Amino acid sequence: MTQRTPLADRARQRCTSRWLGVALAGLLAGAGLIGGQPAVAGDGQTGDRSATPAVTAAVQVTDNPRPSRAHSSPQLARNPTNGELVVVESEVRHDFGCVVHISSDGGRSWFRGGDIHEDPWTKCSQKPINGPYATLTFDPDGVLYVAFYANDPTYADDEFLPLHVFLARSEDGGRTFETNFVFEAPEPVTENRGLHNNDRPMVAVDHSDPSNVYVAWMGRGGEDDDKPTKALVAASHDGGRSFGEPVDVSDERGAYQPRPAVDPDGTLHVIFPIGLGAVPEGTDPFQVARTVYHRRSADGGQTWSEPVQVDAGNASFFGGRKYVLAADQNDGTLYAAWYAHEDTHFDPAVEDVDIFLRSSTDGGQTWSERVTINDDANEDRHINHYNPGVSIAPNGRVDVAWYDFRNSPYPERFPDGFSPPFNHDGFQDVYYSFSTDGGRTWAPNVRITDRIINREIGVWSNNVHSHMSVGIASSDDGAYVAWQDTRNGDRDLQAEDVYFATARHERPAGAAGAAGAGTPNWALFAVGGAALVLGMGLAMLIAWAVTRRGGVATANAPDRA
Repeated sequence: MTQRTPLADRARQRCTSRWLGVALAGLLAGAGLIGGQPAVAGDGQTGDRSATPAVTAAVQVTDNPRPSRAHSSPQLARNPTNGELVVVESEVRHDFGCVVHISSDGGRSWFRGGDIHEDPWTKCSQKPINGPYATLTFDPDGVLYVAFYANDPTYADDEFLPLHVFLARSEDGGRTFETNFVFEAPEPVTENRGLHNNDRPMVAVDHSDPSNVYVAWMGRGGEDDDKPTKALVAASHDGGRSFGEPVDVSDERGAYQPRPAVDPDGTLHVIFPIGLGAVPEGTDPFQVARTVYHRRSADGGQTWSEPVQVDAGNASFFGGRKYVLAADQNDGTLYAAWYAHEDTHFDPAVEDVDIFLRSSTDGGQTWSERVTINDDANEDRHINHYNPGVSIAPNGRVDVAWYDFRNSPYPERFPDGFSPPFNHDGFQDVYYSFSTDGGRTWAPNVRITDRIINREIGVWSNNVHSHMSVGIASSDDGAYVAWQDTRNGDRDLQAEDVYFATARHERPAGAAGAAGAGTPNWALFAVGGAALVLGMGLAMLIAWAVTRRGGVATANAPDRA
């Protein structure tokens, strides 16, 4: 006689099946295998896009075990083809080399990349004052470019140390490099002749034609004594394998630190503050406003537009500095960010500097009103903000991160007074904000660092700190941030390392995985497989628990009386 399962037990079976289904579906959805999005590093959080982004735990990038190590000036880029992250930085106390680090898992772990240096030019920060020592970018096809300056240590003690400009090119995401000269300085240099001192190089690539690669840097030296610093730009039209002679885009006053960007049409843009050449006799150069200008070239860097003023600048080396420029590859909007005081002349002993931004929607012909990004600017305290980095996500979100002293127990101090070398101390954090309306308004500031940074130790207080923007890169899912940090140091050894974290945003509806998510495919499969195993294990556990309670009858079990 066929035995039947009692109705009560059938109900328990249906209930158990539903719970198993819900549990398994939830796990699979969490893994991104059915609906939902992968729950791994680099993916966005859920909720309103205007909500505060979640910040991941800080991860150490550098792996140097030397107790007195000093890593500085990290810059960051994201591979658009697979979401890998790459950092370049320099150890400025012992090794003096520029080193590449790669992450294939959204920044959770890092490994060394290939060597960008060529013998004998193995030192990129042997006489460091401030950086950047190296910058980097990817082209749309995933080719990585790293621009840096370097010298032969043989001449390290020479008064006129020859510094050459190089570009390292990698077709495998930074694992191996081909390195070429951008500009070769005269060597050896026994007198002030030629452009022997070349530093702070920045690289930009033409996304409409990746064979066009540009490097801009500040050149010093030569017989042009009334123009001590020059804004130089060199162009390559073969993907960075060779470069033409550099063009000086500054006027008779010279210029500092030109910052390049290329818009979607292939137009090259450069911004730069004027230098201190041609200062009238008897004039204090530190009281001359360093106005910021923009120039552009539509023919690959051969000819240039007339200069257009971006900002009046500051008349002090404490403000109007470290400009960075980015171009939105969607609509060509230009974004210039820097730190400064709102007034041209100010007293840095009692007045602080903030993070400013201007934008241009007409190719640099006109610029918007200045916008303040840090949201503590109106507080009646002496709080300085430095070295913004700017990046633009594929969806047009503008990301900015900077060093910020708002949480310091005391105002930033200058042990050497208000004259060079401008040493700093105090405690600071890294802060972040973003704009989704073309830079007109900005989200509330978000603290990126999970521990405050002691600037009384490390290279920041010894005048070999970067004075360079916080490293930042963007995807639709988040802003990726790298900075230099003294958390592992003390007053005796003063170690400094590079750290990384992500400010995670919601992924746009309907976005695909892989490259758009910033997470490699292998990571998705790994997480999905783990979730499937977890789901099966949970199903077995629930089934066993229900059976132990006597809640499920088998087909051969007798009916209960």
